[in-house]
Amino acid sequence: MSTQNTGPEKDGPQTPVPDNAPSGSADTGTDTAPQAAAPQNSTEAQNQSAAANSMAPAGTGDTQPPVPGAPFGREYAGGGSGTISYSGRWQDVLKLCCWNTLWTILTFGIFRFWAKTRMRRYIWSNTIIDGDALEYTGRGLELFLGFVIVTIILVPVILVINFAATMLPPELMVIPVIAIYVALGFLVFVAVYRAVRYRHSRTFWRGIRARLGGSAFKYALIGFGTTIVTVLSLGILAPLSFIATTRYETDNTWIGETQAHFTGTFGATFKRWIKSWLIVAVVIAAVVGVSIAATNANIIWLPPVFGIIAYLAIAFIFVSYRVWLIRYQAECTEMGSIRFSSDLQTSQYIKIILRFLGLSLVVMVVAVLLMLAFGGFAALKMIGSGYATDPQQVLMAFIPLFIVMLLIAPFFNIMSFTFLVHSVLAATISSLDYDGEITDLHADAHNQNIPRTGEGLAEAFDLGGI
Repeated sequence: MSTQNTGPEKDGPQTPVPDNAPSGSADTGTDTAPQAAAPQNSTEAQNQSAAANSMAPAGTGDTQPPVPGAPFGREYAGGGSGTISYSGRWQDVLKLCCWNTLWTILTFGIFRFWAKTRMRRYIWSNTIIDGDALEYTGRGLELFLGFVIVTIILVPVILVINFAATMLPPELMVIPVIAIYVALGFLVFVAVYRAVRYRHSRTFWRGIRARLGGSAFKYALIGFGTTIVTVLSLGILAPLSFIATTRYETDNTWIGETQAHFTGTFGATFKRWIKSWLIVAVVIAAVVGVSIAATNANIIWLPPVFGIIAYLAIAFIFVSYRVWLIRYQAECTEMGSIRFSSDLQTSQYIKIILRFLGLSLVVMVVAVLLMLAFGGFAALKMIGSGYATDPQQVLMAFIPLFIVMLLIAPFFNIMSFTFLVHSVLAATISSLDYDGEITDLHADAHNQNIPRTGEGLAEAFDLGGI
């Protein structure tokens, strides 16, 4: 499978093309396949009719093997009754990331809105529920216009507040700065909710649109308020924010005419969280105690070694809690007669993280070698010999080094999304199942109130995500 991407085109869905497909068979909006010859007799007509029936979209009784990465409306992997699966491949994501990154660089960042749309369409079209995939209908232009509108409004407001701060006495100048940070913290929650609302409004399944009701302002009040409580409690009450925001978002989520509900409770999550919090507190106290003892005994190597071990232990605890939280959220989410579940395991996330760290180490080694080969040795020799003040010599040594560093940054971003973000997303989606009559979901023909522009505020804060 390969994904054809040739530059900033229309916002058409990313259509993975089989490697063995004939030239010119890619989906370009017109059907270029040759017309089949007419059957010569009734037997051939019956055979042709049977073949056509066997190619019917999954989810209608079809049991034919899938076409991984196929666009909306074709056959899919997995997707039997009661299953949610993901058929995307890291090879396709890697190719798409490379093309998106290239065009984003060439357009000085403007193409990132269309790049995000392309990636979403690929991921949505490979998320299969009961044999049929999701469909994402958002457009890059909508994200771009939303970003422009919010930027035009937000930037002048911040500039005016900063100017007003300069007019105040020195002892009061900190007040507007604090006000800006508080306002931005509040707006982050507004941005997150509006981004989710936009993605819901552009998501379809079997022609049924998802939507998110409620108020972004009320969600921000809940999220910002519970976050302050979490900070003041030194993290002890962290589950309060998760439960409050998840319940509000889920209870305002609709799939057609069916409303979702979240039945999770603070008590259940707190019991799980407090164990993790206590273990982390003990580990941190142990690190501090060992560091003090090692310093008094002049054992210099012990604090760093013990600190690394403690860091890995804390990371494992948080990953384990996060995985449990995903399972709990799935089990406490219901939609009509449908109940969800997840069999996600901590080991799956750990394997993904270890693989990513291994690849990151390789990339770092290669990056260091490239920097040494292209200007690094010359720069070190120049500094050692005292010629670092010669502008011409400095340019000849540091320009190649700077170019290598610019190339490494986007490559690392590509690798991070492909082997960490996408892998975690694929594992999470594939772990989900449901129990109930999914055929009870119906489109809502009466409520078509959808946002016209994209995630402007989220894009301004770079929170759009996938």
